[in-house]
Amino acid sequence: MRNFGKLFLVMTVLGLFFTGFTGKAQVDVSVGADLMSRYVWRGTDFGGSPSIQPYLEMSAGNFVLGAWGAYTTNLPGAQEADLYAGYSFGEVFGLTVTDYYFPMDDMSDEYFDYDNNHSIEVSGTLTLDKFSLLAGKFFAGADDKSLYFEAGYDFGLVNAFVGAGDEVYTTDGEFGIVNIGVGASKEIKFTDYFSLPLSGSVILNPESESLFMVVGVSF
Repeated sequence: MRNFGKLFLVMTVLGLFFTGFTGKAQVDVSVGADLMSRYVWRGTDFGGSPSIQPYLEMSAGNFVLGAWGAYTTNLPGAQEADLYAGYSFGEVFGLTVTDYYFPMDDMSDEYFDYDNNHSIEVSGTLTLDKFSLLAGKFFAGADDKSLYFEAGYDFGLVNAFVGAGDEVYTTDGEFGIVNIGVGASKEIKFTDYFSLPLSGSVILNPESESLFMVVGVSF
């Protein structure tokens, strides 16, 4: 697993090469944060408290490289800091490798302990008009087996999704539906110069018999 750093670096270099990062592709950088009432990911609630989720992302052509985190307010709670690299093949298909970093106790845990504190996933997305499909497979680290699929459809005012997985996603490790929901977003305008993007979703996990209502604001 200690070779993953090299793999991530190779993927980054290849992405920069394919996008012509040497000067042929414009580089864009975005930074921000979301404040969420709960951190619910693929049908599971992490931390049971409001979550602050910062991000930093660089894109060049079809290549993207970024970092994303989630920090619950009930420390130590559930903390997370991820790195990801992705490449889009037009507007239809995308491929991403994500390094999920979950410290065992707090953020002081050894970062380079990949076998215990990291899980590595490769995922692909397919987008056809308003329909989307995601498939993700963990292949290394603390979780090297879990598989997840999610289908979504954008109805305009709301988007609907249903996801299923096994291993870490379910209580018994067997494959099951874990993530059914609808979500919506709206930008609240206060003045001509200030507005806040709001988002909300209702999520049902039939496998764990859990229902979540989540709202958030982006900065």
